[in-house]
Amino acid sequence: MKKLVALSVIFLSLISCAKKSDSFPVNPGTAMDTTHNTYLALGDSYTIGESVPVGDRFPVQTANRLRLQNIKINDPDIIAVTGWTTADLLNALDNNTPRKNYSVVSLLIGVNNQYRHESIEEYKQNLLNY
Repeated sequence: MKKLVALSVIFLSLISCAKKSDSFPVNPGTAMDTTHNTYLALGDSYTIGESVPVGDRFPVQTANRLRLQNIKINDPDIIAVTGWTTADLLNALDNNTPRKNYSVVSLLIGVNNQYRHESIEEYKQNLLNY
């Protein structure tokens, strides 16, 4: 488990330095405010909150919870598609990397890897190879 957490931290660090293209399914959030932190949420249907109101999405709830702690943060940019596995997300990021750096990046993905009976080793390898 510690290795998976370490891999996720490395992955998130790499992503935070990437570029962005307009071809992503992104929720652009609010206009960029340089006095606030920026937030990128990466993932699958759990990230976008398939079939739930926008306010109930994990990234929106996270931003709201941070604001309750007096942390200034913009609305999240979301790069997530229902059905994506880790390989799908990484492929999309390889082809269209974010154009700005983010203060906060979350990664919520893996249920589709499990649904497709992919091993935990394959999941780890996808993240390690990125």
